[in-house]
Amino acid sequence: MSNNRSAVGHLGGGDAPPCKQPLEVIETEQGYVCREFRRTPEEATIFSVHRRRMEAMAAASDRLEADRHPCTLRWDSATSVGDVYWNDLFSTLRVTYSQLLKKWLVVPEGERYVFGSASAVKQAYEYGKQAQEQFDFKELAVHARDGSIEKTVEHPFLRESITDANVKFNR
Repeated sequence: MSNNRSAVGHLGGGDAPPCKQPLEVIETEQGYVCREFRRTPEEATIFSVHRRRMEAMAAASDRLEADRHPCTLRWDSATSVGDVYWNDLFSTLRVTYSQLLKKWLVVPEGERYVFGSASAVKQAYEYGKQAQEQFDFKELAVHARDGSIEKTVEHPFLRESITDANVKFNR
């Protein structure tokens, strides 16, 4: 890329998080299923089936951490999400200024991978939005040069309030 900017790169040898689908636990005719969340459920990989929701949630929790999925949706019915459980590694993606590099960086909180860098905060913000969408980060926090947070962009699951009682979730 030109203009002294880049969309993806490494800082200190860190690896990018895997780009995996969110998980979901939902009741089906077979029992409580732990599977990938897909807009078309027939395309989802099923990881396990359980007789009890608690067992399925425990399996999802283990897979969430071990395989680095961004979150788990717990369905209360076919159209109602009861809760979203986030993997800590995908909680916050930051746009922050590096005094050392004299650039704006897009980095996950607590990780050393750089999703983007740019001379202008506006371009870094665009990289941040792309990475948030692709990797399903819970929030994108845009910092000022002094480190204060100027703007926070929530994941669509949160913006659309999919866990509210009156919201019917359409895949």
